[in-house]
Amino acid sequence: MAKPGKTDWKAVEAEFRAGKLSLRQIARRHGISDTAIRKRAKAAGWVRSDGDQKAGANLPAKPPRQAPVARQTIIPPRPPAGGQSSDAPASIDLAKDLAHRLLGELDMATSRQDEIEDAIYEETREDENGRRRAMMLKAVSLPARAMTLKTLAQAMAVLKEAEEGAAQGKKAQRQQSAQASASGRFAPPAPPKLVVNNRE
Repeated sequence: MAKPGKTDWKAVEAEFRAGKLSLRQIARRHGISDTAIRKRAKAAGWVRSDGDQKAGANLPAKPPRQAPVARQTIIPPRPPAGGQSSDAPASIDLAKDLAHRLLGELDMATSRQDEIEDAIYEETREDENGRRRAMMLKAVSLPARAMTLKTLAQAMAVLKEAEEGAAQGKKAQRQQSAQASASGRFAPPAPPKLVVNNRE
């Protein structure tokens, strides 16, 4: 590492213009950050030649990926039954279909995580800062996908309850919910047992 304030910017500029090393390699060699090199290059108007190495050329060459052919069947949305969107069972069926399709999309995004990340890196390669890349990667990260799965599971549970409720009717549904809340932990305590002494 070079001492602070002792950076040989002429050597850095020569290596930058040669284009044989990546910015990170140049930065590591001179003990500075690649951001400092970018800022100095932009301010001084340095132009990078095409050199032998482009960014990432020191990595083993990967064969270019071809877009995979989709082998899934796309389920078209069902039209509302009888042309009425206010029909509760039909609306519940539509919502269930949508939840299943979203679950399929989540499955596909999870199985193709590497391809999505590669596309994000390719798209944000020329960005000046990494903010957009970080936000895009965060959107497809494991916590984001787990939260999406949790939300879909909750929605499907609500739809199942709504479907059962639509079959019963409001009165039966209220009675069932009252019985459920009056049992278990919140059940009223049993009355005390009376002991009768008949000997006297």
